[in-house]
Amino acid sequence: MGVFFIRVALVLALSFSLQAGEAVSPVAKTKWERDFLLANLEFTLLHEFGHLLIEELKLPVLGMEEDAADRLAMIVMMTEHEKKSSADFIPWLLSVAGRWYIAWELKDSPEEKVVYWDNHNLEIQRFHNIVCLVFGGNADLLEEMSDTEFLPFERSVNCDYEYKQALHALAWLQSHYGQQPAVGLRANAVKVIYKNPREGENRAIYDLLQSSPMVGKWAQRLSDSFKFPRPIRIEFDNCYAQPNAFWHAPTASITICYEILGHFMTMLEYRRQHSTKACRIPILRKHMGEVMNCSQTAGRAGP
Repeated sequence: MGVFFIRVALVLALSFSLQAGEAVSPVAKTKWERDFLLANLEFTLLHEFGHLLIEELKLPVLGMEEDAADRLAMIVMMTEHEKKSSADFIPWLLSVAGRWYIAWELKDSPEEKVVYWDNHNLEIQRFHNIVCLVFGGNADLLEEMSDTEFLPFERSVNCDYEYKQALHALAWLQSHYGQQPAVGLRANAVKVIYKNPREGENRAIYDLLQSSPMVGKWAQRLSDSFKFPRPIRIEFDNCYAQPNAFWHAPTASITICYEILGHFMTMLEYRRQHSTKACRIPILRKHMGEVMNCSQTAGRAGP
């Protein structure tokens, strides 16, 4: 999928970053807040695309499907954003990794943290896997990250191989299942549906989504690049339980809760209040200092 995304990207010349004059959502009042939310939304959407592709194209999977979907999402994001300046794409990618580190920190107890039977990797494992891929593709920019708590040296020496392995897998996917983009919409196009949001934060999140072309353009790429046996829907909806996103094979639909973006915002606020440890690492302070509020935590003790 990475190869076809690169090809279509050259044609469409997309940009998902905040542009001058673009409306700022009440949920995300600054560019770095908006970028954190949209980067994690992009990862979430592409992760669910991974499940969709595995199911609809009957792809062979050796290992855990959730891990495969994570790697698919991350490598596609990397190939999409690598042409941008490092000041833009490195914080975008590290924002996704940071989300999983925060999720690990926010677990209430050791019993809650270590759910060995789950089909997802532990949040801290997902963090390290994503960091390794980002490092493997950008070692020249992130050399100082190696041999830190966030990327131990023993793992970093293998990251270049993991990155190239993921790229090879995506090239295989494209060569076996991809097709040339068609002129006009395909019969089984991937459609995006925004359910009417609840008032309050969900309404603000809905407005944020409407101001960004990201979801619709990824849906069009998927429509252009693969032929599916049935129509696919991406639905944004109100959820009344845990904020979530999921692929539902019986209905061929991806559901993303409006509330999950609110959850991302809560995680960002937590990080800005608990960033002392990360801000001590120069390479993170360089690329993520504004996001992590490092200027305000320089003299603060604690995590």
